[in-house]
Order: sequence, then C-alpha cells, then structure tokens
Amino acid sequence: MRRLHLVVPALLALASPALAVPFQTKAPYALLVDENTGKALYEKRADASMSPASTTKILTAEVVFSRLVSGQLKLDDAFSISAHAATEGDAESGGSSMFLKAGSKVRVEDLLQGLLVESGNDSAIALAEGIAGSEKAFAGLMNARARAIGMGHSSFTNPWGRAGNRVTPRDMVRLAAHVIASYPQYYKYFGQSEFTWNGVRQENRNPLLADGADGLKTGHLAASGFGLVGSAVHGGHRLILVINGCKSERERASEGKQLLEYGFQRVDGG
Repeated sequence: MRRLHLVVPALLALASPALAVPFQTKAPYALLVDENTGKALYEKRADASMSPASTTKILTAEVVFSRLVSGQLKLDDAFSISAHAATEGDAESGGSSMFLKAGSKVRVEDLLQGLLVESGNDSAIALAEGIAGSEKAFAGLMNARARAIGMGHSSFTNPWGRAGNRVTPRDMVRLAAHVIASYPQYYKYFGQSEFTWNGVRQENRNPLLADGADGLKTGHLAASGFGLVGSAVHGGHRLILVINGCKSERERASEGKQLLEYGFQRVDGG
C-alpha cells in the first residue's frame, strides 16, 4: 500500500496555536474517526439523515461476506443474471455498470469485484436476486444486518443506492469499521485498483486510493451530491472517513484528502 503523503504548510507549522485557523470542510456532512481509539477527530452533521447513494454497496457486500464466512455461500458459486439486473442496472439507465449479460451465469467473486471496484448497479441487483430472490427481499436482509451491526438510524430499500435508502455519517463509520475488522480476507476488494469484465476495463472510483487509502466506496446521486466512505492507515493509526453532499468529483477528492491529512496530523501530533 502506498504511503499517505501528508501536506503540512510551512506557515501553519510556524503559526502559534492561537492564530491557527480551525479546520473546516466544504462537505455538508462529514465524520472522521480514529479507529484505534474510537475518537471523532472531526464532525459535521454526523448524526443527520442523508442518502448513501452507492456507498450502500458496502452493506450489500457485508451481507455477502457474512454468508461467505458462515459457509452459506462460496466465491465460486454462480448466479444467473436476470433481464432486470442486466437492464435496470446497466450504464444506459444512468448509473455505473459491470456490463452483465442477461441469461449468463457469473461467479460471486466476479460480482463482488464488479460491485466494489466498478460500483456496478447490475452486480448489486444480481447478488441480491441470487441470495434472496428479489431486491425487496434482500433489502430485508440488509436492514437485519444493519441492526445487528448497530446502525440504529439507517434504513434500506434497495442494494445499489437509488433513492429510498437513508443513513447517518456515524452509522456509515460503524459499518466501515465492522467490515474492516470482521472480513480482512475480503476487504481487499475495496482497494483493488481495477477490474475487467466482458472486455471492459474499469478503474476503482475511489480517488483516495492514490493518496494511500486502502479502501471502501464512493457514491453519487443528483439529489444528494457526491459522497465517500474511506479508510487509511498511517503511523499505526487507522482513520475512517465519511463525507457527503459535495458538489463535484473534484471537490469530493479534495475534501476527502484534506480531512485525512488533518486527521493524521492530529493523531501523529498526539
């Protein structure tokens, strides 16, 4: 994993604490937590309800991971791709896609990579239908897992992040921490740099991977803006970050990087 490059402006280093400007983010929602201690390093509307968009897929993956661990599912199991998954979740519908073909059979591991690297809406639907028979039934499993994890202010109606799902930044940090701690053997998919399926190569959409983060997910809906759940390790500390409501991909990347840098400056400085 590439080392997180911290940027500490010289003027800030020389300034007295009394003159230092408090850190602020443009993101309407933000939470940064030191997972080692559980301490929140930065909060902004951390308990407000928001749309998770495609960061929903972290919980979709958690349902799959839990079944892999219990032996109810194997990475080599294959699911049939329905016409609904292939059309409702394709690129022409306006979202991200793995480019699945109706009538084909696809391994669970490939669907997971399509879900977490390419953010495929079609792969989310295919996993939901393969496990529970329908998106609605799978949403019931998602809500049960959310309650078990302790996401007390979140609710889900679908596995891929269209309108209807609601979370809080604090619940999403809790979900990310749970996934990282419980499934180290599968967490690697979140940090995979690229994946090729059906002749189409796509890069991971998480902009923080280039700055040393090791995983989790981006999300975007026109109504709720650009969001991100990310995590990175530096100096023995793992930080977990949630931001949402950014105005553009560029702002999401910039605000996420600045928040991580701010957090590591705090924990490294004691």
